[in-house]
Amino acid sequence: MLKKFLSLIALILLISFSTASAAQTVTDKAGVLKDTEIELLNQKIHAVEQTHKIKIGVAFVKSVVGGDMVTASDDILYQNFANGKNGGIVLLVDMGNRKYEMATDTRMVEQITDSDGIPFLKDRFTSDLSAGNYYGAVNNFADGVDELMTYYETNGVAYGQRKPGEIDPMAAGLAVIIAIFLGVMIRSILIGLMSNVHHATAASDYLKKNSVKIFDNHDTFLFMTVKRRAKSSSSSSSGGHRGGGGGGSF
Repeated sequence: MLKKFLSLIALILLISFSTASAAQTVTDKAGVLKDTEIELLNQKIHAVEQTHKIKIGVAFVKSVVGGDMVTASDDILYQNFANGKNGGIVLLVDMGNRKYEMATDTRMVEQITDSDGIPFLKDRFTSDLSAGNYYGAVNNFADGVDELMTYYETNGVAYGQRKPGEIDPMAAGLAVIIAIFLGVMIRSILIGLMSNVHHATAASDYLKKNSVKIFDNHDTFLFMTVKRRAKSSSSSSSGGHRGGGGGGSF
């Protein structure tokens, strides 16, 4: 009897702990979300976490002390959301400076890459942030994480990366060019090794010596067409971003 009672107490504590953990998924220190919205978002994010065995954190703050969004988002991640089996990700929103930052741990960055995954997530929620639809922004952020994780689990590679066995078009093109170059080189070498064949440098090489005599040598110029075309101008730009996340303004 005592054993069953202790087991029941342990179960109640476990449920309470799990509920408390889920309740901390979305924190709103800026007062931009309703309590009912926070509850709904926590339920949705918790379901995504359980499906993919990950941790997701979302934090709205009035302002980040010092304005260092990268450090602030990393702190939140590694203090609260870096213990997921398949990784963790955090979205930090600074309402005072209208900035956001996403941070991923070393496991998550393999599945949601900076090159394709983070830009994909940005496109999902930044327009809602700009429009003041903060509930929609977090909802779409959670959907985006779910989609990216599903893609990784289905294909074995992160979104935007080549699947195992998939041919790289650039590498294939380079291989074709090299093959053509080698073919031309080998052909030239083989022709050069033939004793009865040689390259003719001029038309006169095909004539027997002294078999033809040319007494008149002149050129007749008929006409010339000149076309002028303006040069086109081009410009290029390049940029980069840090590993393990990304952010911007809204």
